[in-house]
Amino acid sequence: MQIRKMIDQDLDFALQLTSSEGWSSTRLDFEELLQFDPDGCYIAEVDGKPVAMVCSSPYDGFGFISNLIVDREYRCKQYGTILMNHIIDYLENRGIRTQLLDGVIKAVPLYERLGCVKKHRSMRLEGTVKPKESLYVRHMISNDLEVIDRFDTDCFGAPREKFLHSRFRHFPTLAKVLEVQGEIIGYIMGSESGDIIRIGPWVMRENLDLAEELLTDFAMEVEEKNLKIGVVENNVRALSLLQKHQFKEIGFSWRMLRGIEGDWALSDHLYAICCAARG
Repeated sequence: MQIRKMIDQDLDFALQLTSSEGWSSTRLDFEELLQFDPDGCYIAEVDGKPVAMVCSSPYDGFGFISNLIVDREYRCKQYGTILMNHIIDYLENRGIRTQLLDGVIKAVPLYERLGCVKKHRSMRLEGTVKPKESLYVRHMISNDLEVIDRFDTDCFGAPREKFLHSRFRHFPTLAKVLEVQGEIIGYIMGSESGDIIRIGPWVMRENLDLAEELLTDFAMEVEEKNLKIGVVENNVRALSLLQKHQFKEIGFSWRMLRGIEGDWALSDHLYAICCAARG
């Protein structure tokens, strides 16, 4: 087996793999990963044929590992283990001593063998929200991004403006801010995957009791379409709010950590993850 960097021409293969797992990944998701770090995603080949992949999102001090998928025909050959070791080495060689991931249940034993520890369930929920306009919520504009980048970095634990700016650029109608007395205290973003609207990220800098205003005003843009959202279970406020709106759990992964302990990407201010690949 040979390992090489993922390039744009591999994205059809990458989407075939995620589709085979029933994931809602899009071409844009992978394009953004490659733009964020062109060296951080890899393809495994056997006799010149792509058979597996793995991706990473290296931040300052920690990084996320994602999209470890081996073609079903080539499983049980240790290819997943080899790819995981490769991506761990890549991150550690960059000085990233903490690796995080959202591991699907069937892959958890592999991750545990490589030193990953389960921390929290990373919940996946689905539902609809009755739209309600808020006096505090408006559409995001480009001039908001500097302020959003600053407090998002504080809440998330590292800068991720490349991802935020791309989401705003591609889905501007699904990006809203919560503004009180001229100060932005929260934001919510969404993206589309087929008929699905995916919420995330959703971050509250303060006034957590106003988070519902963002959710119900966001619903004004989606005509009561089905919404999907990822929330780490330590955010009790977020889960309680979603349960109030009758969101149902449709599955979960394990948020796992390898290396130096820390609470990166686990703040109570993070009401929704961006996605499993990025935290």
